[in-house]
Amino acid sequence: MDDNDLDYDQLTVILKDKEEDENKERRKKTNWVSIMATVLSLTAWAIMIAVWVILDAAAPDRQYGWLSFFAVNFDTAPSYRTRWNYNLVYVAYILMLASMGACAISIILGRMRKKRKRDKINKPVYVIAGITVIGFIAFILHFWYALF
Repeated sequence: MDDNDLDYDQLTVILKDKEEDENKERRKKTNWVSIMATVLSLTAWAIMIAVWVILDAAAPDRQYGWLSFFAVNFDTAPSYRTRWNYNLVYVAYILMLASMGACAISIILGRMRKKRKRDKINKPVYVIAGITVIGFIAFILHFWYALF
């Protein structure tokens, strides 16, 4: 064997060892940034579910098509609410702002965490952020007169 063969063999061993080192995960546990990003993402989802429940409770009561035909009315006031409960709408507005804040902080923390090639983007955060922004725009368009 000549010197070039030894150098090639040594080089392949060195490169193989370097590749194995890169594949090893040096992080032993998750750090607080990734934990907080996950917690804020779950918080944003929970807040949006709460907003939907609150808006359903604040909505005026609906009469259901042909079933209202069978309702007997003896010239009394209807037993259903015909207007939105604006106190609950305002609570939903505040919760929607909190959900947007949680999404924004979670995205920022996720961006801070993404330093290596193997770090992945947390896609559900972007999904809930999109739902929150679209919901917020629809919310403002529908309730602008009651909020401002």
